[in-house]
Amino acid sequence: MTSQVVRSWSLAVFVSAVWFFFAQAGRAQTQNSQHAGANQTRRVYPQARQVDQIDVYHGVEVKDPFRALEDMQSIETQRWVQAQDSLSREFFQAAPARAAIRQRVAALWHFDLYTIPAKAHGRYFYAKTAAGKSQSVLLVQDAIDDTPRVVVDPPADFNDSTLTITGYWPSPNGKLLAYGLGKTQSRWWRLKVVDVARPTEVPDELLGLHNWSGSMAWTKDNKGFFYVRFDGHQEGRELQTVIENPQIYYHRIGTAQNEDQLVYARPDKPKLSYTLAVTVEGRYLVMMVREGSQTANRVYYKDLQAANAKIVRLFDAAEAAYTFLGNHGSRFWFYTDREAPRGRVVAIDILKPQLENWREVIPQAQESIAGGSLVGGDALGLFGNHFVIMYQKDGSPLVKVFDLQGRFRYKVDLPGGGSIWGGLSGRQDDHEVFYQFLGLADPSSIHRLNLKTGERTSFRRSPSGFDPNDYVTRQIFYNSKDGARVPMFIAHKKGIQLDGHNPALIYGYGAFGWSSFLWYQPHVLVWMEMGGVYAQPSLRGGGEYGEAWHQAGSKLRKQNAIDDYVAAVKWLIANKYTSPAKMAASGGSASGSLAGAAMIQHPELFRAGIIDRPALDMIRFEKFTSAGYWVDEFGSAESAEEFKALYAYSPYHNIKPGQCYPATLVMAGDRDEVTAPMHAYKFTAALQTAQGCENPVLLRMMWGTGHNFGATPEQVIDTRTDELAFLVRTLDLNLSSWRLTQNK
Repeated sequence: MTSQVVRSWSLAVFVSAVWFFFAQAGRAQTQNSQHAGANQTRRVYPQARQVDQIDVYHGVEVKDPFRALEDMQSIETQRWVQAQDSLSREFFQAAPARAAIRQRVAALWHFDLYTIPAKAHGRYFYAKTAAGKSQSVLLVQDAIDDTPRVVVDPPADFNDSTLTITGYWPSPNGKLLAYGLGKTQSRWWRLKVVDVARPTEVPDELLGLHNWSGSMAWTKDNKGFFYVRFDGHQEGRELQTVIENPQIYYHRIGTAQNEDQLVYARPDKPKLSYTLAVTVEGRYLVMMVREGSQTANRVYYKDLQAANAKIVRLFDAAEAAYTFLGNHGSRFWFYTDREAPRGRVVAIDILKPQLENWREVIPQAQESIAGGSLVGGDALGLFGNHFVIMYQKDGSPLVKVFDLQGRFRYKVDLPGGGSIWGGLSGRQDDHEVFYQFLGLADPSSIHRLNLKTGERTSFRRSPSGFDPNDYVTRQIFYNSKDGARVPMFIAHKKGIQLDGHNPALIYGYGAFGWSSFLWYQPHVLVWMEMGGVYAQPSLRGGGEYGEAWHQAGSKLRKQNAIDDYVAAVKWLIANKYTSPAKMAASGGSASGSLAGAAMIQHPELFRAGIIDRPALDMIRFEKFTSAGYWVDEFGSAESAEEFKALYAYSPYHNIKPGQCYPATLVMAGDRDEVTAPMHAYKFTAALQTAQGCENPVLLRMMWGTGHNFGATPEQVIDTRTDELAFLVRTLDLNLSSWRLTQNK
């Protein structure tokens, strides 16, 4: 969406998971009595077919009794899933005050949502999703104070309610707008072009694009653009399609896709992905090349003005992270963590790129630059001849502005209690910069920064209907198992008593270098209104302290992230925020598997857990959809050393029969192309079969949805309501005072 490309990797959110076995016969018997709740009875679950599947990895036999559930679209699997979902919904409907909970969640979810504007030749392009709507429309303003008008409205323009906008890129002259159009539940999409002035469709339509490497860049002459496409998409087989072999093409406006010029492809490197940029004067195509989910990447470029120019591999060793920020002629500016694990900005003459010729412009600081995440939290770039850099101080944002010589100019005033999401939008030759801020009580506020004056103004804002003044948010630090100092955000109503009786919900991420921050989640706000404590630690595997912090919780060190999560729970209990009888694990995507891992390793610490769209079979995860790109984060069972680590914590493989596990809610989207739903299916079947006490194990489906996308507002509200209903029942919450408050 941004005109100045900084790090526009897909916002796909990925998954991690770990745990090891905790059980003794006598201890399990004690836990059976501790965990069984008043609302819980022995259930008869729908039975999935078990098979005698045994695979051998590096001499180790690995059982996979529920392999049949990997056939996610078979009639047998679908019947089992539907029966599981019906059982779970009966459980939620019986929860006290479910109707009141849903009403409050719906009220907090009712707001218009805007995206960061992309500016081109004085025009501003952005998307709006109206309150209560599933699909967004693309808008344009001819000036900052003009009334916006609709450029693209997918359901109306194409008479298809399942279509949605996946991205948008205006041409440099602002006359044409390329945009992505895809099914609401899918990661695959096609690229179309519209004439902004009329607006009419240009006949160009490009197929085979995917969110994993969805970058594109217009040429300076407005006649075409570079884009990335994949082969092998089969309609209706998205869950089984392995995403690989992206290729860079040039498309000229007005021509058919089969006439597009192949610019670069590496069939010998099927797990590459590309981020593309054309320099401000239009001379160079810059390619940031990543293999898998590595934070380290390569940088290539092509001279677009030289006849038959070859692609130059500027940095061809993936030994550090590089982000192209901008250029003046052959002088290129990059963010990098080479010889600076917390990040710095350097100037490199591409005609003399040797390390001894580099010039450091902005040196490494005490705080880390938010430059290495794969999940959308980065914010840095070169705009209006100024570097705008977001640093992280213990996971909180700190934005500084520097001139081209690296001299500090000023700090940008940011709201509290959240962070910038989705990067910065602007151009190297323009003094305006836009960014989106998300916070605990801020669904989304789009801000406009004038680099000449340092003035920050509001462009669009989504009101929350929630008063943060009634609540306390603080950050504490605790020591993990190995002594590592870990920060944690804690939020709750003012005036709660630290007597160990408060219900508590913990969320953690700890993967892909993403820095965890508090963002707007209506069900979390309702949870706090009901008297709950919300905790969010900044686990290793994230990017709060740079690449070293990320590496300390990834691949062979993934157990550190789990240990950090468990240590956070122990801190909350020791400091009387809650007790094991009122403690709930929570997570979605990468953090869903994290929550499951913590629960299985230490069931004595939790009464309940919610595992949302996770990857839980860490031996076979890479065989589905785009998961092969995650190997650099988690490892691969093809490697003996990595298999040993994966097998030690793979949640599906470490469930022990007879152990009393916490009440568990597993959620899945039946069209999830990121974490294939077979993970949730297999894990649920295994846990139900092994459960040694009466604590329920439920599978809740989000029909017709993918990974955090494709759901209607009603589906989202129902899903989050059911999460709270599950906690109300399993934690035996008394909502009498909350209901009185809601009735006022």
